[in-house]
Amino acid sequence: MGKSQYDIEVLCRKYIDRSISEEEVVEMLDYFKDHGIPEEFDHLLRKEFSNTIAHSPSRDVEDLTDKVKLKLKKHIASKKKSDLYRWLPYVAAVFISGMIAISWFIFSPKADDTVVSEIDIMPGGNKAKITLADGRILTLDESRDGIVVDGQEITYNDGTSTVLALESSSPQWLALSTPRGGTYKVTLADGTTVWLNAESTLKYPTHFAKGERVVELEGEAYFDVKRVQTDNQAAQFKPFKVVSANQTITVLGTEFNISAYRDEEETKTTLVDGKVRVATRRSGEDMTLLPGEQGKNGKNGLEKYKVDVYDYIDWKNGEFVFRNETAKEVLQRIARWYDIAIDYRGYVPSDEVFSGSISRNSNLQTVLNILREAGDVIFEVKDRTVAVRNKVKNAIQ
Repeated sequence: MGKSQYDIEVLCRKYIDRSISEEEVVEMLDYFKDHGIPEEFDHLLRKEFSNTIAHSPSRDVEDLTDKVKLKLKKHIASKKKSDLYRWLPYVAAVFISGMIAISWFIFSPKADDTVVSEIDIMPGGNKAKITLADGRILTLDESRDGIVVDGQEITYNDGTSTVLALESSSPQWLALSTPRGGTYKVTLADGTTVWLNAESTLKYPTHFAKGERVVELEGEAYFDVKRVQTDNQAAQFKPFKVVSANQTITVLGTEFNISAYRDEEETKTTLVDGKVRVATRRSGEDMTLLPGEQGKNGKNGLEKYKVDVYDYIDWKNGEFVFRNETAKEVLQRIARWYDIAIDYRGYVPSDEVFSGSISRNSNLQTVLNILREAGDVIFEVKDRTVAVRNKVKNAIQ
């Protein structure tokens, strides 16, 4: 019989109180592997760390909690249940020796594998530019997080000032672009809101003509599409289409995320609410997605999967969420947000798999320290380049 949530909360409290047995650790880890780490455990960790670091102001509660969770998740994601007993002594040594001992053991710098860095690189922020139809480029205010397009003008979404008054009443195509380390939001003329992730471009008209609504995307964006009725049929709605890479997505009113970067092999469409149809432009293949489903368009054509959608809209919520992702995949996402280059120098840690979450508001040094503690990689940061090395071989020259 499976453990109830109450039973797991009891085990989590026993873990925090350092009164948990080895058998109970196995039960707790089995539950975490199948259901994820519950909120109650996160709350208990933060409370305990708040007490632990009360005499050490330099420690950060969120940082410490993220590190423990990421390390724990990496173990339960990368090991089979049958292996639990084999590696249980290691887990017991690391995770059951008490929160104070844990925070010292995990987070104290080690002379041979600390992150070597000349500067601490800050996280990305609100950065974007608009390219107008005549080629002019406007740099948007980094103290604002979004703009509103309303036919004849573009304003900041806080209503305090106008970005641009448009001279023509005819639809004009604009392009909103974010750099590496940038994100921005735009509310289109029909009321649809789009959040752009780093290194992305959205092309859209100043207002939509009759018929369908069409925009183009390169990179990653989250769409909250406004339902708009057609002029002559109240029961029907204007289709909204997103053209990206080798596909077109058609929706009515819905929320979804598209990741369509040039340097990634697959385009991923993840549906949060509503219904969308994904169609490839070359082969004509199509499929319909329901909430909680993801469509992948890659070398194998269109494929559909059930997913936890929050793993794929993490960036919009200010987090990195990793679920069984390789070190290269993880570092690729980090590189976009911190505007850095990754140097493997012949070493690509393809066997490293990470699961867990880290705040996107953390400085780069903090993120790399968490990855270092969770895996077998170490880093050297110089200028805006991160060199990746194998921790075991200590290959940094």
